[in-house]
Amino acid sequence: MVYIIPIVAYGVFGLCAELNACWQGFDNVEKSMSDLSRLKADVDFIKTMAVEGGQVPLNGGFPLFLAGLIFGVAALLHYAAAVSISLFGGLSTFVIWGGALSLYALWGLGWGLKNRAALKVQGNKNRIVGAVWGGVGFSIFLFSVTLAILGYRLQNPQLGVLMMPVVLVLYGLGWIITAEVSAQRWMTWVGIGCFVITLLIAWLSLGPEQLLVYALALFCSALIPGWLLMAKEKTAK
Repeated sequence: MVYIIPIVAYGVFGLCAELNACWQGFDNVEKSMSDLSRLKADVDFIKTMAVEGGQVPLNGGFPLFLAGLIFGVAALLHYAAAVSISLFGGLSTFVIWGGALSLYALWGLGWGLKNRAALKVQGNKNRIVGAVWGGVGFSIFLFSVTLAILGYRLQNPQLGVLMMPVVLVLYGLGWIITAEVSAQRWMTWVGIGCFVITLLIAWLSLGPEQLLVYALALFCSALIPGWLLMAKEKTAK
């Protein structure tokens, strides 16, 4: 009887070990199934992106077109005020850019409310591109507020010259990401152009001519591409 007890104990211990191994096996199977489900979801997402890349048009052309138009005109007005053209000599920087920002915000808000139903059913490609350009827009807004605070605290309005290079760098980044998502290579060249003009604006930072270059950059990196996207979207419909 004394010998039976260790044997039974060993058997119970072995049974517990086997059960534990079985449960671990079940856990590993569940984890593998979960990994396979995630992998399938990723593959389906990539397939959807591939299909949309060639068939679904981008629907963010109007905000870009509007940004290029409003802020490009604001840059021209700023240049006219800087060189003291009589008709625009009394305009301040705050009035020009504050008015442009307010106009864009109101107009853009109206466009978003008008098209909110269509934006809810957009494909994965448009969601990604919308998130990218939403991040670009918010970064520009936050940086402009930061510069305004720094300029006020440091009593140095010249910090405003940093705004133009930062905007173009963010635009260039946005276009290059959009090119990869939408498989439209011409957007890559728009992004590279933004980076090149950023260096030119930095070189011209001592004179008002940088405002002319900035206006041209906005027309070429926002207004014209935005118009092209709107034309493609209209044709697709």
